[in-house]
Amino acid sequence: MLQVLYRTTYISHTKYLLCCAVLLLSAIVNAQQVNSIDSNGAAARAYFVSTLTKIAYPVLNALSNNRLKLDMPVETAPNAYGDRDKVMYLEAFGRTLSGMAPWLELGADATEEGKLREKYVQMALKCIDNATNPQAADYMNFTNGGQPLVDAAFFAEALIRAPHQLWDPLEPRVKQNVLTALKSTRSISPAYMNWLLFTGMIEAAILKFDAAGQADMVRLEYALNKHNEWYLGDGVYGDGADFHYDYYNSFVIQPMILDILLVLKDKKSVLNGWRYKSDYIDGYSKFLERSRRHAGIQERLISPEGTYPAVGRSLAYRVGAFQALSQMALLQELPSDVNPAQVRCALYAIIKKQMESPGTFDANGWLTLGFYGHQPEIAEGYISTGSLYLCTTAFLALGLPQQTAFWAAPTVPYTQQQIWGGKTAPIDHAYNPNQAKDNPDWQTVTDSISFENDKLFKQQWNNFYPWGTDHNGSARMYKSHIILKDNVLQLKATKVKKAEGKSKLDPHLDIKYHSGAVHAKHQVTVSNEYPIYKISGEFKAPIAPGTWPAFWLTAVNGWPPETDILEFKGDATNWQNTFITPQNCTTIKTTLPDALQQWHTYTAILKRIDDEYTSITYYIDYEKKGEHYANFTNKPLWLIINLQMEGSSGDNGPDAETNFYAKNVSIKRIKAQ
Repeated sequence: MLQVLYRTTYISHTKYLLCCAVLLLSAIVNAQQVNSIDSNGAAARAYFVSTLTKIAYPVLNALSNNRLKLDMPVETAPNAYGDRDKVMYLEAFGRTLSGMAPWLELGADATEEGKLREKYVQMALKCIDNATNPQAADYMNFTNGGQPLVDAAFFAEALIRAPHQLWDPLEPRVKQNVLTALKSTRSISPAYMNWLLFTGMIEAAILKFDAAGQADMVRLEYALNKHNEWYLGDGVYGDGADFHYDYYNSFVIQPMILDILLVLKDKKSVLNGWRYKSDYIDGYSKFLERSRRHAGIQERLISPEGTYPAVGRSLAYRVGAFQALSQMALLQELPSDVNPAQVRCALYAIIKKQMESPGTFDANGWLTLGFYGHQPEIAEGYISTGSLYLCTTAFLALGLPQQTAFWAAPTVPYTQQQIWGGKTAPIDHAYNPNQAKDNPDWQTVTDSISFENDKLFKQQWNNFYPWGTDHNGSARMYKSHIILKDNVLQLKATKVKKAEGKSKLDPHLDIKYHSGAVHAKHQVTVSNEYPIYKISGEFKAPIAPGTWPAFWLTAVNGWPPETDILEFKGDATNWQNTFITPQNCTTIKTTLPDALQQWHTYTAILKRIDDEYTSITYYIDYEKKGEHYANFTNKPLWLIINLQMEGSSGDNGPDAETNFYAKNVSIKRIKAQ
């Protein structure tokens, strides 16, 4: 089996793939069929990575060496049309990168997977240069025929999905070449169908990356307006005005709508006066809910054996038919009744079933035409070798870190396994946008008005850390630096006038500042009785070098666990961390340049999964930033607000007074019924 999984093409990845082999063998020993395989998170992730890199390597290796046009085979459908050899190279590149981008965006780290990811990032950057450089042997066709519009859009989507790894490191020359190539597609008129989204996606990338702000908003608006008109209900859009029984809601429509809208949300500060702001920026949740319903439908299409209905056109895109499901897993926006782990197991099943079919790859590792193995007769006339690489979009969920429920939660049966296995059969309902939303019955245990006066404060808060006045920075906490005024808590840090020795806690830094810290009297304990907690507050946080404000939960008994809802470490990046062990920490980073000038709301919702695990969902200004999976159930936690100095935020703290402001801080919980 390992010979099937790991071709000789991947000798450069031998060390990583041997690690994958151990995990995979432990997962599949004695397995007789897909639904008996224990696709646990570590094994499944290793399999996803090995399969994705197996698919992508021939394309990216050849293009990074300017040999794609020399090395890539040209296989076309029996009824091929449109000079496929002139367009298939951009197809292969744009589609491969679009599916791989979220995984690449995780960046390099010290793990074997992180090292492999860095190799692919560097390969992809060379590919981008060669594909857009008019002097390169593998310079792509962006204007001749209609097809380049399609695959320039997938290329643009890849850049949007991985801006820090695929755009930021590019040389200015390459960035200009990319923008020139994308803009050149404006000469192509899109078909009156899902193709409108290709123009919209390209303009979204120009909006995101072109400092000159030269996006054509009419093209983008038209794509969104028409698809909003073509929405048919129950999470399904028409491909044009008509319903098509195929997978184009997943191949193109749902994913591209959401990715365009995410760019618009990111640019909302410069689009404040945009005519359609209320429809597509403020109204983002409407489109997200439609995609959530569609993801629920897709999960139910996967049989216990890892098959799915072969209906509609473009079936040669194989598992790319489930891009929408993988994207919603990546966004951590699956339906509330769908466990992320069951989606992992469902995707694992179809990827394994379809991509391991004999004949799927040729002798040199290139994909062949077909749905299950080599079946060229199933390919439409517009499909050739390059088209097939849309299958990489089934792997979008690899952009989630390991410590998320998708990868870390235990294996569970997916819906069709439950139903056909005689287990609990989950009911299904059509999506109704007018259905009343649940209003949770929150109990308030720490009140948002507790900073109104000393009496209310003393009822609900204590001064300092739970363990005293010192911690891991260069500030010691003093009562005089904890100030209540106008319903606001102010923590003030000032430089000491004479030496006070060292902090009592590791790493025992010299005390250079007096500052303030408080902790809530109530201990947060996610339990069977109180399965959901919501911790929230509004803050103005300093971001100067050497300042280290935080709003966080930490273990009452030992350390970790810890969850940081707000933590700035000497710059404008907020770190939302979940510590399971000192070495096992997962982080969400958000840049907030106005963190001190404007009030921002930081929130965490902790929800019991079982007697060991809890999900932690982080928000900033009511926008979901991500969700982590941690063994925090039944572990009491302190809530702390503090202004520490130096330490992780740098050695040279400010001489001037520093302030950290908080208001409307609350702890709420829901009692189990």
